[in-house]
Amino acid sequence: GGASGSAKLGGGKLGRGKKLEKDPALATAEAATNLMHNLEQIRLAQANAELKRFQLLRRLDSIKTRRNFELGESALSSLNGIRAYFHHCSDMIDGVTPKLTRLQDKQAQSREKHDAQQAPWEIKQRSLTNAISEVGAKAASIGVIANAVSQGQLDDMDEDFISSQPTSLEEIESIVRFWELPQQLNIHSLYQRKLTPGVIVEGWLYKKSTNRLALNSWTRRWFILDRTGVYYLKGSGQNEGKGGNNSKNNVSKDWMERVKVCDILLCTVREINCKIKGNPNVRFCFEIISPNSKSYMLQACGPNDYKMWVAGIRACIEQQLTHGKIPPDNMLMGAGKPTKKFGKNDNVQTESIFFEKDDDDDDTDGGKSGGGSSNRGLFDDYLDDSNSSRTSGIRNPVVSQILRANPVCADCGNRDPDWASLNLGIILCIECSGVHRSLGVHVSKVRSLRLDTMREFEYNLLLSMGNDKVNKIWEAGLHHQKGWTKPSGGASRKAKEEWIKSKYLWKGFLEYRSEDGREHVDRVAKFSSDLFEAARRCDLSAIAEALAKGGSVEWKNKEEGGKTALHICVVNRPAEDSDVDSWKGVECAELLIQNGAKLDADDFDHHKVLDCAVLGNAKREMIEYLSSKAGV
Repeated sequence: GGASGSAKLGGGKLGRGKKLEKDPALATAEAATNLMHNLEQIRLAQANAELKRFQLLRRLDSIKTRRNFELGESALSSLNGIRAYFHHCSDMIDGVTPKLTRLQDKQAQSREKHDAQQAPWEIKQRSLTNAISEVGAKAASIGVIANAVSQGQLDDMDEDFISSQPTSLEEIESIVRFWELPQQLNIHSLYQRKLTPGVIVEGWLYKKSTNRLALNSWTRRWFILDRTGVYYLKGSGQNEGKGGNNSKNNVSKDWMERVKVCDILLCTVREINCKIKGNPNVRFCFEIISPNSKSYMLQACGPNDYKMWVAGIRACIEQQLTHGKIPPDNMLMGAGKPTKKFGKNDNVQTESIFFEKDDDDDDTDGGKSGGGSSNRGLFDDYLDDSNSSRTSGIRNPVVSQILRANPVCADCGNRDPDWASLNLGIILCIECSGVHRSLGVHVSKVRSLRLDTMREFEYNLLLSMGNDKVNKIWEAGLHHQKGWTKPSGGASRKAKEEWIKSKYLWKGFLEYRSEDGREHVDRVAKFSSDLFEAARRCDLSAIAEALAKGGSVEWKNKEEGGKTALHICVVNRPAEDSDVDSWKGVECAELLIQNGAKLDADDFDHHKVLDCAVLGNAKREMIEYLSSKAGV
């Protein structure tokens, strides 16, 4: 009886298996769940790869910070041994001990800084790990369902569940949110890629090769879209056989060549429909067609990047056709030709970009996994004001006020200047701004009012300072200097360079009084004290004058508990009977910071600038400003 029952049960399972093989709905549901499970496994693998990249960045940052104190501690250990060995020599002990004490303090500060920097990495890693855990949990859940469907365990599943399973790839991707993973992980990631000024969209795209003999038909390139054209970057080792043996064309590995694809005014973008083509490999593809160059078949890394690139190119075309000007013939270059000539008889035109390495940039792959990036809103910089001319480019209404208040260049009198020096508070023409850049950021920090994005308090500082106020300081002693006249707008660059260097670098036109002292040390002490008192009053002009004449932002007033000028500035409040709008506390603090004042400077009570502002009951606007500067 038991054997016959088992046979019947086996026969029932076999019969059910045959029924499942014949049921198309069940087969479709099984295929859908298996595909969902595979996609979730892919997402989990991508998430784990992102975690590995994150851990690599953290390891590199840890190595960079650890070397500061480990090397110092090793040297400190050696010096302590020398001190013990030469203890009998009191003269040497007296000379070495203070240095060792200072070195110990520096190493302790380095270790504390390292420990403080590790805290946010830990927080972000926990957050990123939690996000990946959510992805893993969802992948495991879908895997259980897919396994149950594949094995025919449908007792807990009704027919509605089976029939409601999606059948198309797009529906499954939408349910799984496959393309949202990079954005989801970026929210939890510490590193965010720096935006490039003047660029609308940039990111990785796959470019299809037109050479039928190429080994790889698709190559990955970093593409850039700005208001005038589309470009891609090509490394020094990717010269494609053009002059590869010419020593003049051999450049270092840190140089990239910017190749122009097309002019935005003459191109059009055509979307590729993979369903019409019948080829699923051309998903997210679009083609850039231009009459004066070859067409480019490009593939984005997902639907979001695809929409961003297509919409970006079309918006630039519309902007150029509506408000732009037709470029001259010598600017309309064909595909694959770089954007700057190096010689009259040289047909190969190149424009090279040198990537400088700084301590804050640890980017290893662009900061995003396969995606692009856009600056601000998708074209807010170029579609702000449909009634304004193309050359206006004004991003902030305060810029118009700044330009109206400063109609001519501070150093040569050229009309309509649109460049600024943040730490000096002046507005410059483009030629004088180039000279200022050559002086270095310790002398002049140059920004474009039309191209660069600045914060509100930086605009307000420029509006509060201006050319007239600043020139009264820097040119007050010009009448004492015989043979010097201020250059005009039509003067040569050499004349402007000599004037600017004499004015700001050598400070030859400042006016000093007899009580200011003759020695440099005496003047620094005097004007550092003047700077402190001007910061106490929040007197913007007096602060600018004290800085110009040598006042130090690092000078600490021993009678005021070791506070710097920035410490005393942030606790200033307007008098009760004064006009609140005339209070320039934030602008004064910004001027000090632009000239090197540190937010992490300590007074004798180990209070930093923000601590003093909070303890001193500073204005709410000042505390919010300091918090934004400190990234709190």
